[in-house]
Amino acid sequence: MKTACTLLTLAIFITCILLLPASAEETAYNNECPIILVHGFGGWGPDEMEGLYYWGGRYDLRDILAEAGYRVHVATVGALSSNWDRAIELYYQIKGGQVDYGEEHSATYGHLQRPEGKTYDEPIYPEWDADHPVHLVGHSMGGQTIRMLSSLLAGREPQFQNVLRSDDDQTFIPGEGWIKSISTISSPHCGSSLFEQYDNPLGIASTVLLLAGVTSSDIIPAELYSFDLEQWDLVPEDNETMFDYLHRVYRAVGDTMDISFRELSTHGAKRFNTMVNFDTMDTTARYFSFANEETFPVAGGYAYLPEPTMNPIYIDTALKLGLAPDFTDRMKVGPSWRENDGVVNTASMRAPLTGCGDSYVEYDGTVQTGTWNFMGTRHWDHFDILGHTQGTYYQFHKFVTFHTELAELLTGIE
Repeated sequence: MKTACTLLTLAIFITCILLLPASAEETAYNNECPIILVHGFGGWGPDEMEGLYYWGGRYDLRDILAEAGYRVHVATVGALSSNWDRAIELYYQIKGGQVDYGEEHSATYGHLQRPEGKTYDEPIYPEWDADHPVHLVGHSMGGQTIRMLSSLLAGREPQFQNVLRSDDDQTFIPGEGWIKSISTISSPHCGSSLFEQYDNPLGIASTVLLLAGVTSSDIIPAELYSFDLEQWDLVPEDNETMFDYLHRVYRAVGDTMDISFRELSTHGAKRFNTMVNFDTMDTTARYFSFANEETFPVAGGYAYLPEPTMNPIYIDTALKLGLAPDFTDRMKVGPSWRENDGVVNTASMRAPLTGCGDSYVEYDGTVQTGTWNFMGTRHWDHFDILGHTQGTYYQFHKFVTFHTELAELLTGIE
């Protein structure tokens, strides 16, 4: 019996090796621009959460893709910050230098402009410029964040000019070409109706953190998970529980418009889209969007209920989305607006379609310019697509295959 089990284990191991992505020697590129992964609302960086990776769960997606020959980096931005603040942080993390949120923006919202100690002396890609562009991949709110960064870099509108600083702390000269592509995964381009219904949106952040095994009663050391809210002078205190910290954040900044959940609601996303869209973003970049769903229609398609395979922590939020009131449907999609992945309405993930004139096309194998290339809807919940459900090798391989094929698509752009 022991011998049989050993042989079975060996067979599974060999199968895993054979099905892993191609090695670096077998990977062909049309460009070698680095791929930078940007987490969403409530997310964390690769050096936080003690070995639980936002991108990969118990496995580091960065290492998996590097083994396949791709240049991949993982960014860490404010878990609860606004898209403006997150985009600013992302810029300096890639390029290097002292984070500067802009004089006008900081004065308007009443937070620090240049938080002490928030400086990147070892940036991800210091040579980054129009001749050395990057691919940006954002999950959930990360998709909104990288859209904002595209507008800040392009500087096509006055509000995005004279904000960024160069790596030698001089005024940044905006222009196009810094971004080769933008890919959004499960992003609330038109908002999530969850944020219309929760009295305290930080409850959704608590749900996200449950994936990392963090409960509201846990005391989380600041060096493990700081939330990066230094601009608001908000850091976890000694022996402060996650519940108490989140509510302290909400009490301190709950009324400002310069915070994440103001741009994640359906009306907030519409307002965001009036500012960040194809009229303000880099016209040279390629744009891709990916959608998820793990619900099924009932009552003649009027409501959507979570699939039995959905992560249990999302059952409550999936029901709130699947039974959402009509006023949350700002695109007038109808009952199918309630289809969701446990956190975001599936229809919202295709493209920014409220508050602006953006459009999308169904991807047919040819990358279109000047529009969103919609890459289809996958049967996953909000974190399955990040590899947080890996109970079987099939699930692991499905996750690795998706991200490897995405990397192949991006590096294949002329």
